[in-house]
Amino acid sequence: MKKYLFVLVLLIFLVSCTGNNGKNSVDLPEEKRQWAVSAKASSSYAGDYGQQRDDYSPFAATGQPDVFNCTDNQKAWVTEKENDRLHWLELTYNDEIYVSKVKVRETLGPGSVTKIELKNNTEYFTFWEGQDNRRKKPCPGYFEKDFVFQLDNTTQINMTPFKTDTVKITLDTDIDDWNEIDAVELIGHDRIWYFYNKTLVIK
Repeated sequence: MKKYLFVLVLLIFLVSCTGNNGKNSVDLPEEKRQWAVSAKASSSYAGDYGQQRDDYSPFAATGQPDVFNCTDNQKAWVTEKENDRLHWLELTYNDEIYVSKVKVRETLGPGSVTKIELKNNTEYFTFWEGQDNRRKKPCPGYFEKDFVFQLDNTTQINMTPFKTDTVKITLDTDIDDWNEIDAVELIGHDRIWYFYNKTLVIK
């Protein structure tokens, strides 16, 4: 009886160590999540004088979300004019990280995001470009995009190969109503990590 009990305990231990390709048996680097601390934009309903969290200015898109209804709210950034073609919002964060995800908090007229760029030194890297899939969907909500970098045929890294503290969001303001952004969350890590042949690699 003791022999069978020992075998059962051993099997449970082996399954717990090898489940999910062995990823559960290692400590992954801690994820870092940040809200912007400063911002600028190509246009603002607040004009040249706005830079508060409650005046439609770019600065209104810094910090954590503070708009919780799908309605016009001065605590979100919005362009000076409605239906005014492409405009951008650029946000800066406290720390540079390898970015794995960007979350844009849309609080009015969702579906307007056309491009997300990350600043790499003096150049801008296209993190994502396409059609915002939240068009005509309930708001407020998040437009989210993950990053995948293909290292080789079998290995991918889910973060950018460079660090940044700046993200630039481009909107098509001709999309449905005024297009207001309350906050943008930058998510990633201090170090690059990935699994290669089931082994955790940290750089």
